[in-house]
Amino acid sequence: MSVSERLRAALPGSDDPVAEPGGSTWRRGAVVGVLTGLTSLLVVAAPVVLAWLVEPLATGDGWQAAGTGAALWLLVSGAHLALGEVTVSLVPLLGLALLVGVAWLGAREAMVDVSTDGEHWRGTLPRPLAAALGAWWGGYAVAVAAAVGLAVAGPFRVTPTSVVVPAVLVPLLALGLALRPVSRDDPDVLGPRLGFAWVPDGVRRAVRPGLVGAGILLGIGLAVVLGLVALSWGEVRTISTAVAAGGLGGVVLALAQVAALPNVALWAVSFMAGPGFRVVEGGSVTWSGSEGGLLPLVPVFAALPQPGAFAWFSSLSGLVVVAVGAYVGRRALRQVARLSRLRTKLAVALAACTVTALALATLDLLGGGSLGQFRLSAVGAPTARLFLALLAELAVGALVVVLRDAWRLRR
Repeated sequence: MSVSERLRAALPGSDDPVAEPGGSTWRRGAVVGVLTGLTSLLVVAAPVVLAWLVEPLATGDGWQAAGTGAALWLLVSGAHLALGEVTVSLVPLLGLALLVGVAWLGAREAMVDVSTDGEHWRGTLPRPLAAALGAWWGGYAVAVAAAVGLAVAGPFRVTPTSVVVPAVLVPLLALGLALRPVSRDDPDVLGPRLGFAWVPDGVRRAVRPGLVGAGILLGIGLAVVLGLVALSWGEVRTISTAVAAGGLGGVVLALAQVAALPNVALWAVSFMAGPGFRVVEGGSVTWSGSEGGLLPLVPVFAALPQPGAFAWFSSLSGLVVVAVGAYVGRRALRQVARLSRLRTKLAVALAACTVTALALATLDLLGGGSLGQFRLSAVGAPTARLFLALLAELAVGALVVVLRDAWRLRR
């Protein structure tokens, strides 16, 4: 049986075999991997080059514009850039998710008409499938290396150690998404090393409720951000006009801000949880108030609260996190038997809260960082404090639900 029998319905035009057993399987996978990486690169680099072509004040030549586009693609993919003494490491999370989606489509294409029969390669995947996906990963890495080389023509330099994110993490996430429906239909596709049998049962039960909770908090944060932008739309437009981003340049600037919306949503979550966030050194926003600071000319920053102390009830926003914790705890209880021991229910609920806090802290660690030097060297939420605050508040809500459930059972 081949993977295409499960994916053919979702991949129109793949009725005819495109890969033969043997060496052509991995060769096709490698070609698809290179094309996947180049397609992903064009998604970011093409608007940059096009903006340079139509901008009358643009400087440099076409190679520099292409190098800038390649560097920005690496940034969106998770790499860090340097320009002299300036470091840019703030990764737009929505843009990163888009590139993971492009890679997922490519990985899924590489699996078409690949056999899932035969022994597993080192306990991971059937050998034909492992060869195809391994070659796809290698082809994608070649595209990443090409982008690093092309970036040399532009003003930015790529931090070598950070290339591991676009070269490893992005394709790894894409492979996980591509293999998920296949493994659901045929669990034997995944070998013992990929079966996660070593993960405790309570933790496996907690993953889904925890990720749902993370999605809810991120959605609430996004709603808060969009609401503030709507209320401050006049100021946002004024700054957008001040930076003279007209025409296609304005479109690119708007797309960049949209791609970073989940980052700003995480800042809103951090505010609700208590640690707050900062956009510049000396310009933080917490429950106690907003401290002033000279903000960079980014239109969306006009929606930030004006400097000054907040009312006492701003700290009540932490109850939103507690309420989400209660919901996570309720979903966690559905993963265990109704008459399970209280200790088991508490363990699953707290594990789910840990998954929620860890998922958001990981996103903040990946997406937060620097927009420059000096005052812009640390932008975003404090990751460690955010994790601890979220875990504590989520746990309060989950404990209330679990204890209430135990009390109802004893009645």
